[in-house]
Amino acid sequence: MAQPPVPAGLNGLWQKFINVTTKPGAQSFTNELPTANWSDIWIALIGLGLVTAITGFITSLYTKAAVAANYPFFSGLSPDQQQALNRFLSNTGSGAGNFGAIIWIPIGFFIGMGILFVSAKIFGGTGSFLQQAYAFMLYYVPINGLAAILGLVPILGGIAGFLLWIYSIVLAVFAMMASQRLEGGRAVAAVLLPAIIVLLLACALLFVIIAVIAAALNGAR
Repeated sequence: MAQPPVPAGLNGLWQKFINVTTKPGAQSFTNELPTANWSDIWIALIGLGLVTAITGFITSLYTKAAVAANYPFFSGLSPDQQQALNRFLSNTGSGAGNFGAIIWIPIGFFIGMGILFVSAKIFGGTGSFLQQAYAFMLYYVPINGLAAILGLVPILGGIAGFLLWIYSIVLAVFAMMASQRLEGGRAVAAVLLPAIIVLLLACALLFVIIAVIAAALNGAR
């Protein structure tokens, strides 16, 4: 009976992150799939949650400092508004909400993986959920962790974050090709199908809203 793969741990995961992000290609992900295991996935996701929480906490402190610096401009507020502003200044940077990322990042990741897993099966994917989740984790965690850190830098962080998002789509296709044994065209379709469906639903919802507003305006005349 084959022995289960040994978890890579923090040091091993770091090398795997480098392998798949600096050498983009389906083969890079395929090379890592034999060691797919849930322990590494959870360690990586919790680590990303911590990085996101810490950077979010620092960003909230920036926000608090910016508002405090302009505090004299709010001297004309009513007592109720002044009290609300004081609560905002005292609560911002507490970190309670930011550290919820430790919970929500794994939840969001697995929901996304579930949707992509169904999409992959529609296009003939043959890999397991573990293999897909492991392959996607290998780029998802370092790319989003780097984006969170760079997000601390005004303007530059936003530009870098956008470029990393584009690169993550490319890596997602390679991860899908490797984990679900799909050719390039099918992997692209499997990755983009959920986004296309969401976009179509958003357009349909926007159309309905516009139609309702137009009908209400016509009825008011």
